[in-house]
Amino acid sequence: MGEDKNQIVSGILRARAELEQVLYEMEKLPAISESAVHFAAHALNNYLTVTGGTVELLLLMLADHPDKQIRTGLESLQQATNLMAHTVSRLVNTETGLDAEMRFEKVELPIMAQRFRLFYQRIADQKQIQCLLGSTGGVPPVWTDRVATAAALDNLFSNAVKYSPPGKRIWVDVVPQQDWVVCRVRDEGPGLSQEDQVKLFQRGVLLTPRPTGGEPSTGYGLAVAKELIEKVGGEIWCESVVGQGACFSFRLPQYQELVHGSGRTLPGLHENKEHESRTVRHT
Repeated sequence: MGEDKNQIVSGILRARAELEQVLYEMEKLPAISESAVHFAAHALNNYLTVTGGTVELLLLMLADHPDKQIRTGLESLQQATNLMAHTVSRLVNTETGLDAEMRFEKVELPIMAQRFRLFYQRIADQKQIQCLLGSTGGVPPVWTDRVATAAALDNLFSNAVKYSPPGKRIWVDVVPQQDWVVCRVRDEGPGLSQEDQVKLFQRGVLLTPRPTGGEPSTGYGLAVAKELIEKVGGEIWCESVVGQGACFSFRLPQYQELVHGSGRTLPGLHENKEHESRTVRHT
């Protein structure tokens, strides 16, 4: 009985010491006042206004430019600026609508995937990781917001590089699937347990795997990706086995020409299509 009591007392003292240590560490964190947040948000909004105005001016000046990629790039930058401004507004104005306006257009997802592969290969080189392009042939375009889709794909690629051990490989492939187009980012990292998979896509939740190169991790990347993909009418999910890597996938509606009209499909065209829930799948 005495030994049990001593163990309980020892446990309480140890827990108290750990709590005091945590409180001490919290006291060292820099204080963030409401005033500082409002000031920073206002300054960021000013910078974004200047950026947006500059892009609008360039679009007017280059309206007749023969290279359509110039206009596409500027319009994407304009949309990114609008989405950032909306996010900044939400920091200080609770009355701001939760949904930013999406700019739907015809997008070639294989081209976007290839550009991300090339971009992240330079980062992956620091870990001797190969970023490989899988199947992309015969893929129809999708109907989506280019910036939102790129931001989601960026989060998936970033995580794959961040959590992969040195010397491993990452694949990205884009394939058609009935009325959808599926984009997959697959790695040879540690994989995810079923317990971790249940917590996927939740805001601020840190999972068991840790970055292999000391990179920062906030637990918000997958939550952002999920929100963006769902806003453009898509779905996102994960397939993983511990020790065998992870495959994060999302699918978007195919672009479809209308028989009568302007040749554009409409956002939400597939919203009434009954489909399975595929937020998270276990294998």
